[in-house]
Amino acid sequence: MRLPFGLNSMLSIQGPRSIYVYSLLIGLFSGFGAYGFNWALTWTESFTFGNLIGYDPGTPAGDLHFHSVGLAAELSPLWILFLPAIGGLLVGIITSFFCPEAQGGGTDSLIHAFHFNEGKIRTKVPFYKAIATILTLGSGGSGGKEGPTAQIGAGFGSSLANFLGAGARARRTLMLAGTAGGLGAIFRAPLGGAITAVEMVYQEDIESDSLVPCILSSVTAYLTFTSIAGSGSIFSVQEYSLNDYRHIPLYIVLGLLCYVVGYFFVKVYHFVQDIFSKLPLPNYLKPAFGGLIVGCIALLFPEVLGTGFGLIQRMINGEVLTSTSFGFSGPFFLLAVAIFKVFSTSLTVGSGGSGGLLGPSFAIGGMLGAFVGTMANVLFPELNIIVFPFLLVGMGSFFAGVARAPIAGMIMVCDMIGSYALLPALMIVAMIAVVLSHRISIYRNQIKNRFLSPSHHWDMNQDIMDRIRILDHFTEFRKYAMVSEHLSLTQLQTNAPGIQASDFILVGSNDEYKGIVSLRKNRILPEYEAELKNLITCGEIVQDVPPVCQSDTLGKALRILLEYDVDKLAIVEENRCLGYLRYIDLFNAYQNEVKNKNKQRKSV
Repeated sequence: MRLPFGLNSMLSIQGPRSIYVYSLLIGLFSGFGAYGFNWALTWTESFTFGNLIGYDPGTPAGDLHFHSVGLAAELSPLWILFLPAIGGLLVGIITSFFCPEAQGGGTDSLIHAFHFNEGKIRTKVPFYKAIATILTLGSGGSGGKEGPTAQIGAGFGSSLANFLGAGARARRTLMLAGTAGGLGAIFRAPLGGAITAVEMVYQEDIESDSLVPCILSSVTAYLTFTSIAGSGSIFSVQEYSLNDYRHIPLYIVLGLLCYVVGYFFVKVYHFVQDIFSKLPLPNYLKPAFGGLIVGCIALLFPEVLGTGFGLIQRMINGEVLTSTSFGFSGPFFLLAVAIFKVFSTSLTVGSGGSGGLLGPSFAIGGMLGAFVGTMANVLFPELNIIVFPFLLVGMGSFFAGVARAPIAGMIMVCDMIGSYALLPALMIVAMIAVVLSHRISIYRNQIKNRFLSPSHHWDMNQDIMDRIRILDHFTEFRKYAMVSEHLSLTQLQTNAPGIQASDFILVGSNDEYKGIVSLRKNRILPEYEAELKNLITCGEIVQDVPPVCQSDTLGKALRILLEYDVDKLAIVEENRCLGYLRYIDLFNAYQNEVKNKNKQRKSV
């Protein structure tokens, strides 16, 4: 669906400022979407965990606004065993018969859409993703809730771009802005959500072109979400600062541990994905089979159920986490929860269930940090170590390592606790985990950097095009698609097939340049042609696109074509239009320049 006639010139994307305005709108929608999803998920969990399973996983301080589990019924081994399988079966039906994109973590599919599908996401995906994730996490599956919220925002950004008739570049930007909005809202992390969105698409780079739109969207979504759910960070943490440098070696040990377990997590998750993809079962049964194994794990460790954020808040509050099944506690119990969380998450998401990987990564890293802090208290009681800083540092550092997102891991945790006091320790541990994990990533669709991404194919050749002047390759220019500003739009539509053009250069009576009219963005529908015939002239709907002169470079011309989403560009000297250049003309000139350079090298 496209914009109705008459709204094109007013609402279509004309440049960066339009992107910024629409990023605010996407953030607003993402904030409402994240709130609705979080409310539905928390209500579902309050029923399943409280009335069926009989286990209270705890509630993060930022989610106290929502209905929590509260008083739980008696622990039910039968429901623990079979409820994840029941949820998996329902999710399998949704992903097999209604929306295949709803399975898995969600983030990887967003990365794939960015690099390989021009940022296109089907409109129905966020809806089914939200339902599938509620069923997965509400039935005890191990996953995160960032997947659907990111896809809600990303889906709206992509759909809005399609509605506006935007090009691939703008669509990718709006898709990432929606992703940032979903993350910023659900984690109450306005800056962290934006950084995560631009960093997660690459292993060693960031999508810097989308940074400002992502910040605008994430902040707007955060403000929208907190205006309804109440202000404050997702975790309530007492003040702390790294002022005892004897703790630094322990943080280094934590960095090494995050790398080892992170490497194990990535390998296990990808192994489970591959095994279930080849498993001789109908696709709708695979999440149920994975859920049944998760239920077996949860019989021993119910702590692996759900997102794990409630357990983190309980430990931050100073509670000594004790095994629900065996009644023991201590550092090795925390390590066991982290390891079994690796398996439960891999089986939940890797089998085809629906849930994010960012949330479980935080939970696993938090348990590893708590393990190091608790063990240090046992071995070095004279250091008077407080456990929760190690827990929080482990959260960000583990995610930074497995997702190849060092800045996002650090900033996200700081936003989630509402303080940057732990940033120095986060920098130390995250850098260790990232440097050691340089060959692994939990996201298979990540690309190393912008140079290798199809989305930036022509950007990488920009340095050559910026050295080629238009006059070096062109002395005459095409004029077939030059029309008068007084020509009616209906007449232009009639003439367009014979000229074989969709974008036209508009000129005045003395060939002075006026702008560009695009029939891709401005067209009278057949049912209105009789009523509007000759009433609208091209001059009334002209798009203000800057021209170039003969001394300008091909690089400048290409940037204007991409920014304004037109397929030709006017060549103007002394306000007189000499003609125009098309995409194909620029690319041919580029190819000729490369051939000439190669011939010169061979002759030398």
